[in-house]
Amino acid sequence: MDDEQLQRQIARRSVPEIRRVPSWLTTLAAWTWRMLVVLIGASALLYVLVRLYLVTLPVLVALILATLCVPPTRWLEKHRMHRALATSIVLFGGLAVVGGVFAALTPSFVREVQQLGPTIGEAFDTLLLFLEENFGWNRDEIMQMAEEGLAQLSEQSGQLATQVWSGASIAVELITALLLAIVMLFFFVKDGRQIVDWIIARTPSPYEETVRAVGRRSWTALSGFVRGTAIVATADAVGIGIGLAIVGLPLVLPIAVLVFFGAFIPVIGAFVAGMIAVLVALATGGFQQALIVLAIIIGVQQLESNVLQPLIMRRAVNLHPIVILAALTAGAALIGIVGVFLAVPIAAVAAAAGNELRLRHESNTTRSEPLVTPPESDA
Repeated sequence: MDDEQLQRQIARRSVPEIRRVPSWLTTLAAWTWRMLVVLIGASALLYVLVRLYLVTLPVLVALILATLCVPPTRWLEKHRMHRALATSIVLFGGLAVVGGVFAALTPSFVREVQQLGPTIGEAFDTLLLFLEENFGWNRDEIMQMAEEGLAQLSEQSGQLATQVWSGASIAVELITALLLAIVMLFFFVKDGRQIVDWIIARTPSPYEETVRAVGRRSWTALSGFVRGTAIVATADAVGIGIGLAIVGLPLVLPIAVLVFFGAFIPVIGAFVAGMIAVLVALATGGFQQALIVLAIIIGVQQLESNVLQPLIMRRAVNLHPIVILAALTAGAALIGIVGVFLAVPIAAVAAAAGNELRLRHESNTTRSEPLVTPPESDA
């Protein structure tokens, strides 16, 4: 060993060793700044979409309704009907059927709904009296808390309505959004394949298959969720309506309609519709009839969740109740009641797209891993 190498070793030993950053801290820092970038980008995108709600809402509504219109349109096309004619028949025929049903049900619905408010008020008074007599609850305190909650809800709703509809007429914007949704629905159903091909053609070639697979998985999840929810909602409304009619409960039609639309709001919708039915039974027939109605609702919903949901919704994305509640809360905070209806389908599509990306990433990682040759045995 020469003198130069000896001096280098002496100098290296004289310098104190710098303590390294722990590997877990390096990993945490890397994930943190990446998540911050993703959150900032997602927040900016969400802000733009909310600001452009007059365009984004019709697009989302049209996409959701397209999942119901595409299958019958494709069936007509297979029977040698022109695509534009098939789309027109399905779209405008569906609008005519829905409009006719609502026109036929509106008179009786309005007559029964006029009785719904006083009946629920009587049931609420009966419930307060029961709690006051049997549990010693103060009726005035309960009413005060309820009034404060309603006042806060009204104030928040007023602020939200002011933010959303400021500077424009509600009627004009609703009509504009409705017409825009119908026009977009027509083109989504008629030219859906061309739209997809146009998007794929402008995607970089290494990512074409990924974009196509993600789009296919997202469409499958959305269509499965919408059609499955519609079938489940119809089954709930018919089952509960028949049960309430057998019991002799009044206002069967309004309650059945509330059950149908409530099924499109998972967890919360079914609970609210069921509570209204129980309150009506409590006001008209007392606690015994209310318990019977409660048993009917629980039985139908248990049948739906344990039998219908696994059979019908197996192609859709199953979301955990915590994810559903978080999505509902976020949708309500952003755009009110419309956001409540759209939150869960959007969450289902996002979960499906993320799952497809994860699976493709794992598949690519597995294919890119080098094969490890086991060492040869000495024997």
